[in-house]
Amino acid sequence: MKFVSLNTENKVGNVIENIVNQTSKLDQFVYTTAEGEYGVLSGFQVGYCVGEDNLDPVTVTPQVVADYLKPYKIEELQEQCNLIVASGFEYMNGDKFLYGADQQNDFSQKQILLLLNPALTTVQVQTKNNGIKKYTRQEFINLVTYANEFKDQLMQRLDDLIQKINETEYSDVQELRNLTFVEDVSILMPDAE
Repeated sequence: MKFVSLNTENKVGNVIENIVNQTSKLDQFVYTTAEGEYGVLSGFQVGYCVGEDNLDPVTVTPQVVADYLKPYKIEELQEQCNLIVASGFEYMNGDKFLYGADQQNDFSQKQILLLLNPALTTVQVQTKNNGIKKYTRQEFINLVTYANEFKDQLMQRLDDLIQKINETEYSDVQELRNLTFVEDVSILMPDAE
Protein backbone atom coordinates (compact mmCIF):
# COMPACT_ATOMS: atom_id res chain seq x y z
CA MET A 1 0.00 0.00 0.00
CA LYS A 2 1.09 3.59 -0.58
CA PHE A 3 0.26 6.75 1.41
CA VAL A 4 0.12 10.12 -0.34
CA SER A 5 -0.71 13.44 1.34
CA LEU A 6 -1.38 16.82 -0.23
CA ASN A 7 -0.09 20.18 0.99
CA THR A 8 -1.94 23.50 0.95
CA GLU A 9 -1.06 24.07 -2.72
CA ASN A 10 -2.68 20.68 -3.48
CA LYS A 11 0.72 19.28 -4.40
CA VAL A 12 2.10 15.97 -3.17
CA GLY A 13 3.41 16.39 0.38
CA ASN A 14 4.48 13.02 1.79
CA VAL A 15 4.69 9.63 0.15
CA ILE A 16 5.13 6.46 2.21
CA GLU A 17 5.53 3.17 0.37
CA ASN A 18 5.42 -0.52 1.27
CA ILE A 19 2.75 -0.13 3.93
CA VAL A 20 1.69 -3.52 5.29
CA ASN A 21 -0.63 -2.43 8.08
CA GLN A 22 -2.58 0.79 8.46
CA THR A 23 -5.45 2.44 10.28
CA SER A 24 -7.07 5.46 8.70
CA LYS A 25 -9.18 8.13 10.35
CA LEU A 26 -10.21 11.54 9.08
CA ASP A 27 -7.34 13.34 10.80
CA GLN A 28 -4.94 10.53 11.62
CA PHE A 29 -3.02 7.81 9.83
CA VAL A 30 -1.21 5.00 11.66
CA TYR A 31 0.99 2.67 9.66
CA THR A 32 3.69 0.02 9.60
CA THR A 33 5.89 -0.58 6.55
CA ALA A 34 7.42 -3.81 5.31
CA GLU A 35 10.74 -2.44 6.58
CA GLY A 36 9.33 -2.22 10.13
CA GLU A 37 8.86 1.56 10.19
CA TYR A 38 5.96 2.57 12.41
CA GLY A 39 4.37 6.00 12.33
CA VAL A 40 1.42 8.09 13.40
CA LEU A 41 0.64 11.07 11.19
CA SER A 42 -1.86 13.82 11.90
CA GLY A 43 -2.35 17.54 11.34
CA PHE A 44 -2.72 17.20 7.59
CA GLN A 45 -2.77 20.49 5.70
CA VAL A 46 -5.28 19.15 3.19
CA GLY A 47 -5.64 15.40 3.54
CA TYR A 48 -4.33 12.09 2.34
CA CYS A 49 -5.24 8.88 0.59
CA VAL A 50 -3.97 5.33 0.60
CA GLY A 51 -3.83 3.19 -2.50
CA GLU A 52 -2.14 0.20 -4.02
CA ASP A 53 1.64 0.16 -4.40
CA ASN A 54 1.30 1.20 -8.05
CA LEU A 55 -0.54 4.43 -7.12
CA ASP A 56 1.13 7.30 -8.99
CA PRO A 57 1.32 10.27 -6.56
CA VAL A 58 0.93 12.67 -9.52
CA THR A 59 -2.62 11.37 -10.01
CA VAL A 60 -3.64 12.25 -6.43
CA THR A 61 -5.91 15.29 -6.60
CA PRO A 62 -8.08 16.93 -3.94
CA GLN A 63 -11.04 15.00 -5.37
CA VAL A 64 -9.18 11.68 -4.97
CA VAL A 65 -8.29 12.61 -1.37
CA ALA A 66 -11.87 13.69 -0.61
CA ASP A 67 -13.26 10.46 -2.05
CA TYR A 68 -10.85 8.47 0.12
CA LEU A 69 -11.77 10.46 3.25
CA LYS A 70 -15.57 10.30 2.77
CA PRO A 71 -16.08 7.11 4.83
CA TYR A 72 -14.02 8.58 7.66
CA LYS A 73 -16.05 11.79 7.63
CA ILE A 74 -19.22 9.71 7.73
CA GLU A 75 -17.82 7.78 10.70
CA GLU A 76 -17.09 11.07 12.48
CA LEU A 77 -20.63 12.34 11.83
CA GLN A 78 -22.11 9.05 13.09
CA GLU A 79 -20.12 9.43 16.31
CA GLN A 80 -21.35 13.02 16.69
CA CYS A 81 -24.94 11.91 16.12
CA ASN A 82 -24.64 9.12 18.70
CA LEU A 83 -23.22 11.54 21.25
CA ILE A 84 -26.05 14.01 20.69
CA VAL A 85 -28.69 11.28 20.98
CA ALA A 86 -27.08 9.96 24.18
CA SER A 87 -26.87 13.47 25.67
CA GLY A 88 -30.64 13.43 25.63
CA PHE A 89 -33.41 15.95 25.45
CA GLU A 90 -35.62 18.25 27.46
CA TYR A 91 -39.25 17.19 27.55
CA MET A 92 -42.14 19.65 27.32
CA ASN A 93 -42.62 19.66 31.11
CA GLY A 94 -39.00 20.68 31.74
CA ASP A 95 -37.75 17.21 32.67
CA LYS A 96 -34.41 16.39 31.07
CA PHE A 97 -33.49 12.88 30.00
CA LEU A 98 -30.34 11.14 28.91
CA TYR A 99 -31.09 8.96 25.88
CA GLY A 100 -28.16 6.61 25.43
CA ALA A 101 -28.51 2.87 24.86
CA ASP A 102 -29.22 2.14 28.54
CA GLN A 103 -31.94 4.77 28.77
CA GLN A 104 -33.53 3.66 25.49
CA ASN A 105 -33.52 0.11 26.85
CA ASP A 106 -35.16 1.30 30.07
CA PHE A 107 -37.87 3.12 28.09
CA SER A 108 -38.51 -0.04 26.04
CA GLN A 109 -38.74 -2.23 29.14
CA LYS A 110 -41.23 0.14 30.73
CA GLN A 111 -43.31 0.16 27.53
CA ILE A 112 -43.42 -3.63 27.60
CA LEU A 113 -44.46 -3.59 31.25
CA LEU A 114 -47.32 -1.24 30.41
CA LEU A 115 -48.42 -3.50 27.55
CA LEU A 116 -48.21 -6.70 29.56
CA ASN A 117 -49.79 -5.33 32.70
CA PRO A 118 -52.88 -3.20 31.95
CA ALA A 119 -53.41 -2.69 35.69
CA LEU A 120 -50.13 -0.77 35.89
CA THR A 121 -51.04 2.91 35.93
CA THR A 122 -47.67 4.61 36.53
CA VAL A 123 -43.99 4.04 35.85
CA GLN A 124 -40.97 5.63 37.45
CA VAL A 125 -38.50 7.40 35.18
CA GLN A 126 -35.04 8.77 35.99
CA THR A 127 -34.58 12.38 34.92
CA LYS A 128 -31.32 14.33 34.73
CA ASN A 129 -32.66 17.33 36.59
CA ASN A 130 -35.57 16.20 38.77
CA GLY A 131 -34.54 12.77 40.06
CA ILE A 132 -36.95 9.88 39.77
CA LYS A 133 -40.45 10.91 38.73
CA LYS A 134 -43.68 9.03 38.28
CA TYR A 135 -45.42 9.23 34.93
CA THR A 136 -48.93 7.99 34.25
CA ARG A 137 -49.45 5.50 31.46
CA GLN A 138 -50.50 8.23 28.99
CA GLU A 139 -47.79 10.64 30.14
CA PHE A 140 -45.19 7.95 29.59
CA ILE A 141 -46.55 7.07 26.14
CA ASN A 142 -46.32 10.78 25.23
CA LEU A 143 -42.78 10.93 26.62
CA VAL A 144 -41.69 7.89 24.59
CA THR A 145 -43.28 9.36 21.46
CA TYR A 146 -41.38 12.61 22.05
CA ALA A 147 -38.11 10.73 22.67
CA ASN A 148 -38.55 8.75 19.46
CA GLU A 149 -39.22 11.94 17.48
CA PHE A 150 -36.06 13.45 18.98
CA LYS A 151 -33.97 10.46 17.90
CA ASP A 152 -35.69 10.11 14.50
CA GLN A 153 -34.95 13.75 13.63
CA LEU A 154 -31.30 13.29 14.50
CA MET A 155 -31.09 10.10 12.47
CA GLN A 156 -32.74 11.86 9.52
CA ARG A 157 -30.15 14.65 9.77
CA LEU A 158 -27.40 12.04 9.72
CA ASP A 159 -28.96 10.28 6.75
CA ASP A 160 -29.21 13.59 4.86
CA LEU A 161 -25.54 14.36 5.53
CA ILE A 162 -24.42 10.89 4.46
CA GLN A 163 -26.43 11.21 1.26
CA LYS A 164 -24.91 14.65 0.60
CA ILE A 165 -21.39 13.32 1.16
CA ASN A 166 -21.93 10.31 -1.10
CA GLU A 167 -23.50 12.38 -3.89
CA THR A 168 -21.01 15.27 -3.84
CA GLU A 169 -17.80 15.30 -5.85
CA TYR A 170 -15.61 17.51 -3.70
CA SER A 171 -12.92 19.51 -5.45
CA ASP A 172 -11.93 21.01 -2.12
CA VAL A 173 -11.16 18.65 0.77
CA GLN A 174 -11.85 21.43 3.30
CA GLU A 175 -15.47 21.55 2.16
CA LEU A 176 -15.82 17.91 3.21
CA ARG A 177 -13.91 18.47 6.46
CA ASN A 178 -16.10 21.48 7.37
CA LEU A 179 -19.35 19.48 7.40
CA THR A 180 -20.67 19.21 10.94
CA PHE A 181 -23.54 17.19 12.27
CA VAL A 182 -25.40 20.19 13.59
CA GLU A 183 -24.44 23.64 14.81
CA ASP A 184 -27.48 24.08 17.05
CA VAL A 185 -29.16 20.95 18.42
CA SER A 186 -32.23 22.94 19.49
CA ILE A 187 -33.33 23.20 15.84
CA LEU A 188 -33.89 19.45 15.87
CA MET A 189 -36.06 19.31 18.98
CA PRO A 190 -39.64 18.19 18.41
CA ASP A 191 -42.16 21.00 18.56
CA ALA A 192 -43.95 21.28 21.88
CA GLU A 193 -47.63 20.71 21.27
